[in-house]
Amino acid sequence: MAALVSDRDVRGGLRGPRPPDISPSALVAGAVIFYGLMAVAGWVALALCDMDPMSTLFGSGDNTANTLSGSLPSVLLGTGSGLAIVLLTRLTRNLGPMRRMQREFASVLGPLAPGAITVLALTSAIGEEALFRGALQPLLGFWPTVIIFGLLHGGGVPRLWLWTTFALLAGLLLGWMAEATGHLLAPVLCHFTVNFWNLHALAGSPTEDPDCSAPDSHPRDDDEPDEDPR
Repeated sequence: MAALVSDRDVRGGLRGPRPPDISPSALVAGAVIFYGLMAVAGWVALALCDMDPMSTLFGSGDNTANTLSGSLPSVLLGTGSGLAIVLLTRLTRNLGPMRRMQREFASVLGPLAPGAITVLALTSAIGEEALFRGALQPLLGFWPTVIIFGLLHGGGVPRLWLWTTFALLAGLLLGWMAEATGHLLAPVLCHFTVNFWNLHALAGSPTEDPDCSAPDSHPRDDDEPDEDPR
């Protein structure tokens, strides 16, 4: 999802609230357009390669030998894997690199309403999975898609190495799900679950380092007279 966070945002080291000229409604509209175009690009790429987009996204239903290809197993696989990742991020949220990454995203995204979070999570999950796992993985192969997916998530920003590492590992899992099930239902649900709950967590995260923003513990009393220089 965080493909919406530009290099300019993170290189600039944003601190504090999101700039006032970027409203929540503008952020949601931008996400719909950005990820909508991403999904369309994946759809077109599949069609140009004579691959049925609908069966790629949701399965053809004729692969009875694959027990993971059914809707219910895919739902359980995708949702369960997503919740496991969310739990892992909760358990590690107090680690230094994780706290810094959370503040980075919270400062860029700003406060988000539940409706905006749902739209961002859904559009990013569908758009990224349609392009990466739906189109690029069949065309380029498993490992090139994983590497591209990871590098496009903060790969050019050294201090976001944790985000890139997470995206690489997530790309492995999401790519495996697409291969194992034969469609994108499980990857989309996993992607949506992670983004949905982690965006909720970011919405309540501080945007400044409390160690850097703490006030002076011994403020000067303005009413205190200056010391006699004599």
